[in-house]
Amino acid sequence: MALALPGPASAAWARPETAAVVVETSAAIDDLRRWVLETGDHQGLSFVIVDKRGARVAAYDGAGRLLGFAPALLGLGRGDDSPVGIGDRALSDIGPAERITPAGRFPARLGENLSGHTVLWVDYDAAISLHPVATTRRSERRQARLDSPDVDDNRISYGCINVPAPFYASVIRPMFQDGEGVVYVLPETRSMAVEFFDKAAGTANGL
Repeated sequence: MALALPGPASAAWARPETAAVVVETSAAIDDLRRWVLETGDHQGLSFVIVDKRGARVAAYDGAGRLLGFAPALLGLGRGDDSPVGIGDRALSDIGPAERITPAGRFPARLGENLSGHTVLWVDYDAAISLHPVATTRRSERRQARLDSPDVDDNRISYGCINVPAPFYASVIRPMFQDGEGVVYVLPETRSMAVEFFDKAAGTANGL
């Protein structure tokens, strides 16, 4: 979504060597990582796994080595599918229940949003990107939500995936600087088997 993005801000995130700091990868993330590597679904590209239920993000290189992980803010609405045509609508026309972070496998690359900021486009047609936490709307307390250990307050965005600014700058942007990668968003209303394991590797959402 075309929100203005802030400059660098502090928030809890960690590289593998500081893994004891606040955030850990989840069992669901670990399960999908194993499947990705066993099937070669990522086609040797760097990849990111987003756990909506756990409100966290983990980033891996093409060999499956952990590059870093962080908390994340996600869409306010619960669900795994973006409403049809959502990417063509103004933010003011999107209701709370429609503010969904879609689940699935997405070819991803860096690009500009409508505000001219570089973001990682996850689903361009649905206007879903991964970007540094947007803090322009103070009433939403997005930075405080990221800093909070409670995952229940991490549902606030219009569907985009908000991460700590240092994590985006130090991990995500360098990962995708030279080309495409893959973002996997874990489902919350469907099973992992339906969303990923029962599909042929590399077939969901292109690539």
